[in-house]
Amino acid sequence: MAFLNEVRIIKILPCLAMPERIRFIAEMDKDISEVMPYLNAVFEDAIYNHNGPYITLKKGDKLISVVGKQVSGSKIIDLKDAEELIKWFKAIVNQCYENRDSIKPNIERRKKLTPLDIFKLLPRTNCKKCGEPTCMAFAVKLVEEQKSILACAEIFSGRFNDKKKELIKTLVSAGYKVPSEFQEMS
Repeated sequence: MAFLNEVRIIKILPCLAMPERIRFIAEMDKDISEVMPYLNAVFEDAIYNHNGPYITLKKGDKLISVVGKQVSGSKIIDLKDAEELIKWFKAIVNQCYENRDSIKPNIERRKKLTPLDIFKLLPRTNCKKCGEPTCMAFAVKLVEEQKSILACAEIFSGRFNDKKKELIKTLVSAGYKVPSEFQEMS
């Protein structure tokens, strides 16, 4: 018997982040708060608040946020895409619940970085070597994990070693993916 059996879409709305896409609000047949620490342990990029409790997960460029018995999804292509995302979400929740004895729950809250958090640690030369017009535009892409820190040639030029070390430490502590060869800097 599955832990989570039903997730029913109750509302479809325009996506705020991407106007050409949709978002949805759905209700689950059960509050999954007890599974959230396991999801947080499994998803390195989860944003979790144990006291809320709430959790946000990513699947590609799509976001799923859960509070109580309500789940919402954004950056969804269409209704079929929403249904596929819900199917995936149910399977992940049930899998984490089934395997909870072999997963160490994590109630640590990962900080969601803002573009300004990143921008302050970048060289701020607006060199465009990363493919973005400004360092602030790069910071936005880095926060959304659409770009890697490796795209910033200036931070690795040797002139900004203190900033590089602090930026990598900040990214690692917030649960962002950083190439393993740089993680020892954190």
